[in-house]
Amino acid sequence: MKYGRVCVKTVRALGVQEASGLAPATDGAFFVVDDERGIFHCPPDGDSVNLDVGEGLTDLESIAITPDGKHALVLAEHDGGIWRFFVDGHDLRGGERLGSLPRLSGKKNQGWEGIAFAAPGSFAEHLELVAVHQVNPRRVGLFDAQTLAQRSLLRLPKNARKAIGELNGVAIDAGGRILLLSGKSGRIAEMRLEGEALSLVRVYRIESSEGDVPEGISIDAEGRIWVCTDGKGMLHQLELEA
Repeated sequence: MKYGRVCVKTVRALGVQEASGLAPATDGAFFVVDDERGIFHCPPDGDSVNLDVGEGLTDLESIAITPDGKHALVLAEHDGGIWRFFVDGHDLRGGERLGSLPRLSGKKNQGWEGIAFAAPGSFAEHLELVAVHQVNPRRVGLFDAQTLAQRSLLRLPKNARKAIGELNGVAIDAGGRILLLSGKSGRIAEMRLEGEALSLVRVYRIESSEGDVPEGISIDAEGRIWVCTDGKGMLHQLELEA
């Protein structure tokens, strides 16, 4: 097994203890979802703000911003629902339900856990939504970003299934590198999509504890990797080295 080196560049509190997903906003801020309390804007300095658009939404697990910065998609795990909002500076506005990702498990809290966008030129010809299914089965799904039409449901290769546990989040950089977060097992798996199959490049060990589990992962426009935790609500900037 190839293990890479992880360098923790910065750590700070988000002000959202049960942070389950994050997406970079502007000026060093983040949009963060809490599975019970909704959607927050978290500036680098100052208090987090609970946004009105998240009122009434529960079981939120992930958030992703389109590459043009105009829209945010939010994932609700209990039914795989995807909601779309307009990004308006430090706020989100509007809000419409696009539809649902396919149901793969009948068990509560074992559904879709993380979403990210694959930009054209990465491994996608058109903008695609990439989602990870937590367990039973562990899958990486590729969907049309506008209609949620399913393009593919990908299995993890055998070496990846052995190396990591449940899937909690996904992030994709401009070059098409896929990072799968497995919070409870304290692992990040670097993957590549080759044709219609995933291949494991290497695995990284990250800090995880019962009271503070990595739940969300994102990559900003500068290629920096960010992970948020559910428990203490910490934000980690990571650098991954081969």
